[in-house]
Order: sequence, then structure tokens, then C-alpha cells
Amino acid sequence: DYFKELILDSYDFLKRKEPQTQSLRCPLRDKQNMGALLKKMISLIFNKDIDSKRVNLDANVDMVKNSANNFYEGVTQKEVEEYYATIIDKKESNPVSYGLNSKIIKEDDQIKEKTWKVGGMYSEAIEKIVYWLEKAALLAETKQQKISLEKLIAFYKTGSLKTFDEYSIQWVKDTESMVDCVNGFIEVYGDPLGKKATFESVVSVRDEEATKRALLISQSAQWFEDHAPIQDEYKKPNVKGVTAKVINVVVESGDCSPTTPIGINLPNADWIREKYGSKSVTLGNIMHAYEQLSKDSGVIEEFAYTDEEVKLSKNYGELAGILHTDLHEILGHGSGQLKKGVDDPSETLKNYASTLEEARADLFALYYIYDEKLVELGLIPGLDVGRAEYNGYIRGGLMVQLVRIDIGKNVEEGINIE
Repeated sequence: DYFKELILDSYDFLKRKEPQTQSLRCPLRDKQNMGALLKKMISLIFNKDIDSKRVNLDANVDMVKNSANNFYEGVTQKEVEEYYATIIDKKESNPVSYGLNSKIIKEDDQIKEKTWKVGGMYSEAIEKIVYWLEKAALLAETKQQKISLEKLIAFYKTGSLKTFDEYSIQWVKDTESMVDCVNGFIEVYGDPLGKKATFESVVSVRDEEATKRALLISQSAQWFEDHAPIQDEYKKPNVKGVTAKVINVVVESGDCSPTTPIGINLPNADWIREKYGSKSVTLGNIMHAYEQLSKDSGVIEEFAYTDEEVKLSKNYGELAGILHTDLHEILGHGSGQLKKGVDDPSETLKNYASTLEEARADLFALYYIYDEKLVELGLIPGLDVGRAEYNGYIRGGLMVQLVRIDIGKNVEEGINIE
């Protein structure tokens, strides 16, 4: 009640100070006044029964209606799934990521998509993105980077997902630029159905020295693929274009801020990965900052079981964490292929697709971080690095993270290592 009154008092104060500022620059809907908006906001913030969970992955409920996001309005999960069943052509060899940049609504009893593009939904904000991308294209480092940026601009102007795929292919080919960016409606972790993406942007500069480590892993990608403990039908016979680098982040926005990723592997479309490869980046300065913060926090001493475990963490924890991220992104997400004739995971695995993909990538990384191949490549001085990562992984999952979860609550995680 105290915070409710504080919000209302703040509004009354501003209104008295600036009587004409009725809207306070808030995005009011037609026939809506500031009082009505405040009432709605207070309910959203303080009523635990209203939109209490961002992503509800409970298969026993209507996940669309029970998830607090802005991807759907006035529709049920059944209606959304039926809608996509009518427009998705499962025979397509190069399927676009249906629904990636749109909101589904119901108007006059009809299901419609509102596309995020110039002239469409969020036009004003997207026009500013285009404005700066056009300036960036004029200063592109390479011809390939210029082609990539121009395709991205075309995507924002048209909203065409086919154009977004064309951009993704050109972006994968841009491996020489020192300055790079991730930009677009990309990750679908905020949608329980795994189709709608959130905007994200990361501008970075390549770390030349650290990139040598990532390149060693990517250059050996075929070896890791061939020796993976999975059935041959799920292995890529010819690993293509797994390029990797370590970057130092300059600025992040959208879904990458204020909570930053530590690794990124894109694009997400399986057919692009198979035909053109992928780009994997480890956010070096972010990981270094995390490690420096944790060293003197007392967490290791509190939760480690033995003095040896503390010593391993102090000596190899940073290297182990960085390598785990490299292996997760470069090999985990970059490895494997779908069984021929199988539908997209968002159709077959539905609400479990993102979670299982992240678990698969993590298991791949954990499997290889204790492999002599890393010693052979000169990436680690010995297998103690692998031991440090196993200790840290188990310690973090079983104890450190669980102290934030109330007893009796389910542990759910659909967000990736990024």
C-alpha cells in the first residue's frame, strides 16, 4: 500500500507542478486518461494474480493466456497454433521463422498479425534503427559488412522474414570486420510457443588475442562433431562455416540489457546453419568482469566442499568458465543436425524446445571440457581445468542458484547461456 500511495502522490505532485502535463508523456490509448493508466499499472505491479509470470511453460494450461508478454492479444493458444498450421508449409526446404517479428491479435473475430516494421507496429522506433544503420552502412569496414547492413535495413523496412534470412546469411559471411553487431528480433525465449522474438542489439570490437583460442576450437569443429557421443544420423558429415571470435562489448540494448549475455551463436535457423554455418562469439570483457567480481565475494569459500576445490576455482575458474562458454556456443549450438524429415523443434517440442536446446549445448560443452583434445590443442594446461568447471557447475546449480528459489517451487529455465 505504501508503494501504491507513493506512485499516486508522485503523479499528483507532477500534475500540480505542470498542470498541462496530463499524460506525462505516457502512451495513453484512445479515451484513456492518466488515472486509468495508473490504476492498471498498479494492478499489474502489485496484484500477484494478474500477469504474474512472464513465460508460463506449464503444458496443462493455456500458455498464451497465462504468460505475461505482449506477443498475443485476445487469442488463445489453440487459436494461435491453428493459425500457424494454416500458413506454415512443412514441405519448404528453407522455411522462414514464421511469427518472429509480429504480434497476433483478434479483430472482428479474425486472427491477424501486426508486423514490426517501418510503417507497421513500432514504426517510430524502427525508423530510428534504420536511420543509424544507414549511417553505419556508409562507414562499413568491408564490402561484405555493407551488404549485410543493407539487407538488415531492407528487413526493417519491409518486415519480410525471407529478407531477414538473406541478411542472416550475409551476416554469417562477414568474418573479417573488426567491429560487428548483432541486431534484430532474434531470440524466442520470451514466447511460450517459441515463435515471437524480442529485439536485441550488441555492438562489439574483436579481441584479437583471445580470438585465437576460439579459432582453435572452431577449426577443430569437425573432430568434435565426429567424436560426439550421439548417433551418426544426428552428426553433420561436413561442418560448415563455424566461425568464432572473442569480443569486447561496446554497447548493448533491448533484450541484452541490462542483463547481458556471455556468449552468442547465430543465426538460429537450422537450415542456414547447415548450409552456411554460424558465427559464435564469447563476450570476453563481460566474462572477465564476472570472474573478478566473484573472486572476492566469498561465495566460493562458502559453498566449496574442500580447500582443493577452492584452489582449483581460484587457479582455473576463469579459464574454465570461458572455455565452457566457447564450447557451448561454438560446438554445442553449432553442432548436430535435425533428423531428415523432422519438423521444426518449435512444432515438435513446443514449449520445451528452447530449454532442451540449451541443455544439449551445455552437455556438449561439459562432455568435451574434460577431454585430452583440449590439452593437445594447447587450450588448457591439464584436466584440472575440467575439474574446476565441473565443481563450479555443480556448485552453482545445486547450491548457489537454488538459494534464490523457495522450497516447494518448481525449477524452470528456458533462458539460454546468452
